[in-house]
Amino acid sequence: MARPLRTCRCGHTKEHELVAEEPEYTLWGWILLSMFGITPKPDHVVYRCQMCRQSVGSTRDPKVLARKSAPKRPPAPEAAAPASPPDAPASSPHPEESPRT
Repeated sequence: MARPLRTCRCGHTKEHELVAEEPEYTLWGWILLSMFGITPKPDHVVYRCQMCRQSVGSTRDPKVLARKSAPKRPPAPEAAAPASPPDAPASSPHPEESPRT
């Protein structure tokens, strides 16, 4: 027999867009995060409604925990700016003035 999905006071389930996954850390995790800026692996993840702040469940699934502890990487610099052709002359923002004769 399947369990009914838990809902908050607003009626949202954990699949709703207004329910966020909030990582919860141990004491040592908070120390690493606050003092050293290291993102630790969360102890568990709580699904919390953003409207009423009520918890609608939690998980210790390793896949969800890994998703919350993986650092977000910035885009590669090559992808961000187009490269100039290698044989093109370098242009300066101020063209050189020719000497007056």
